[in-house]
Amino acid sequence: MTEQEKIDWLRLAFSENVGPATFRKLVKIFGTPKKALDNINDWAKQGGAKRSIQIAQEKAVLEQLDKAKKIGANFLLSCDDDYPKLLKQISDAPPVLFVLGHSYLLTKRCISIVGTRAATLNGKNFATHLAKELCEQDYVVISGMAKGIDRAAHTGALQNTNGKGGTIAVLGTAIDEIYPPENKDIYDEIKERGCLVSEFPFDTPLKPQNFPRRNRIISGLAEGVIVIEANLRSGSLITAKEALSQGREVFAVPGSPLDPRAAGPNALIQDGATLVTQTRDITDVLENNKSFHLSDTLIPNDYQLDHIPAQKEIDQARALVLENLSPEMIEIDELIRATNLDARLVHIVLTQLELAGRLEHFTGNRVALIYGDKE
Repeated sequence: MTEQEKIDWLRLAFSENVGPATFRKLVKIFGTPKKALDNINDWAKQGGAKRSIQIAQEKAVLEQLDKAKKIGANFLLSCDDDYPKLLKQISDAPPVLFVLGHSYLLTKRCISIVGTRAATLNGKNFATHLAKELCEQDYVVISGMAKGIDRAAHTGALQNTNGKGGTIAVLGTAIDEIYPPENKDIYDEIKERGCLVSEFPFDTPLKPQNFPRRNRIISGLAEGVIVIEANLRSGSLITAKEALSQGREVFAVPGSPLDPRAAGPNALIQDGATLVTQTRDITDVLENNKSFHLSDTLIPNDYQLDHIPAQKEIDQARALVLENLSPEMIEIDELIRATNLDARLVHIVLTQLELAGRLEHFTGNRVALIYGDKE
C-alpha cells in the first residue's frame, strides 16, 4: 500500500457516519478507500441524507499522524499483516488501531480479564493473582484500564518478572488520554512495559458510549474473557456477550448469591461459562484450543463485489428494508431472511442508511433505525 493509499484509508475511517462495519462494507463494495470516498456523498444522499457528510481531509489525517509520531505511537491498519489476527476476524474490527508501547504483545496469545469498577478486596486480589500466573505461563493479559478489576488485572500482569506474558490496555479514549485520571501511574507503567491501544483519533471528546464500544476489542483480541465480579447490567457482561458472538471462550469466577457483584459471573456459569477457581481452570481450556483458527480476513480487492446492482434494484430494496426496520435492534441475517432479498442488496442499503445518519450499527451484527427516523 502506498503512502497515499494509507492516507485515503485513514480519511475514510475518520469520516462522518463511517463506523467500522460500514468502513468494511464500503471497501468491499468499491474495492478501494479512494473509490469509496469518491462515492460516499452520493450514497449518503440515496440513503436520505439532507446534507453532505463531513469527509476527513488529508490535512486532518496528517495532523493525526504527526501527533502519533510526537508521542511515539504507531498505527495499524486492518489490512496490515501485523494487525492482530484474531481481531481481524470480527465484522466490526477497527479499521485503524493506535498503538503505544510494545506492539509485539499483540501477536502473542492473549486472555482478557474484566469486572466491576466497585470491586471487593477479594475480587481485586484474585484478579491480580490470576493475571500474574497467566503471564508466568506466557499469556498476555488484556483489560480496559478502568478502576477495580481492570486495574488489578494490569497490576498482576506487571508483577510478573520472568520476561513472559505482558499486558495490553484497551482505551475508551484517544491513545494520549488518561481516564480515569487517577490511573496515570498504571498508564505510564503500561506504556513503558506493556501496550496501550485505541481506535479513537486524537482529540476525540470523552463520551460514555465509547467505553462499551471498546469492549468488542477487549474480547476480539483474546482467545477468551474472564469475568470477575459484575452485576447483571454491567459492561463486563456486554464484553462476555461480545466474546460469545465472536466465538471466544468465556470464563467466570463464582461468588456469593448475596452479593450483587456475583450475579453476573454466576449467571454466566449457569449459561455454560467455564467456572474458575484457579488459573489451571483457564489454561486447561486454552491449551486444548491451541489450533484456534486465525483466518486472515483481509478487506481489500478480493472482497470487491463483481458489480453494483442497478439503481432501480437498490431503490426497491431500500423500501423493503425500511419497512422491516425500527428503533429496535435486529440481526442483519434475520433482516435478510425477512425481506427475502439478496444479502448484497441488504448490505448496500444498510450502508447508505448509516452514511445518511439514519441507522446505527451495533456489535453482534445488529442494526436499528435512529429513534424518530421513519420515512
